[in-house]
Amino acid sequence: MPKQLTFEEASAIVMQHIKARKWDKTNSTRGIAVSLSLEANELLEYFQWHDESFGSKEDMASELADILIYAIQFADRYEIDIPSAIAKKIEKQNKKYPVEIFEIEDEKERNKAWLEAKKNYKKDTTL
Repeated sequence: MPKQLTFEEASAIVMQHIKARKWDKTNSTRGIAVSLSLEANELLEYFQWHDESFGSKEDMASELADILIYAIQFADRYEIDIPSAIAKKIEKQNKKYPVEIFEIEDEKERNKAWLEAKKNYKKDTTL
């Protein structure tokens, strides 16, 4: 089995690949964002008419890799530390959706509490 890569190692491989082809100079930020969305939609196609994917695990891994490659390239462009951004986002999610909501056994009550939390959360909309 091949060595498991860390996120940092995988990111370095992605950026080495991107820079060797000068895509860091030629791909627009808008193009990267559009490509990120398109790749996410390619993954979604596997679920278009089914609740379960009709693609293989390898198909899903390939599409997810495409998404992550564009996300890493986008993060590099804006000097975003992805692990820190994830930690910060999870912290916000913990405030928005307290774990106690998901401990409610009754599905109807749990959904009601989840919706109430969603409605009451004050999203930061400053630009």
